[in-house]
Amino acid sequence: MEDEDFDALYLDLMKEFLSTATPVQWLAVVTTMNYDNGSALPDWISKYPNLEPAVAKALYWYQQPGYFQHYASQDKVPSINRKGWARVQALSQRFADGNLAPATIGWDPANDLASPTGNEKHPGYDWTSEAVKGSEAQWPIPAVMLEAVPGTQPDIYAYVDEQGWEDGMPPHVQDELNAAMDGEESDDED
Repeated sequence: MEDEDFDALYLDLMKEFLSTATPVQWLAVVTTMNYDNGSALPDWISKYPNLEPAVAKALYWYQQPGYFQHYASQDKVPSINRKGWARVQALSQRFADGNLAPATIGWDPANDLASPTGNEKHPGYDWTSEAVKGSEAQWPIPAVMLEAVPGTQPDIYAYVDEQGWEDGMPPHVQDELNAAMDGEESDDED
């Protein structure tokens, strides 16, 4: 299977899954997916009309906005990362505009339970610590992006473990991708 075909199948399967997914499942995708698999799914998620604030904020921080703070504009960013820069800016603009669905779950960029620390007093990773401050920053992280989304923060780490997720995919998506790859290998052997 060609890389483009695999990427298209992955995107189609994930869009189909997310069309009926719960907010916890959306958050599980965003906080556990492999961001090296391309930008098509993060782009689609970032533009989703009914995007929950917890999912949007997690997607923002998992894009590592601190990296992009070193660049004053998109054209200054290395070409391979320009879509990420635009996505980070668009997500913060959605918060500024209030262009998100009502929140049903919480998420705290300063205490992300999907990335456990093992520290009882501070169990989740602090993404806000990656924000660039001072003269090194070409632009500041907007204050709203540093704030927690109110509500109960689900334990995504436990959820994906219990459900058998891998790389931000529920088992049925993994199975379909594996079957497509296995079918392609069988065809090559004939």
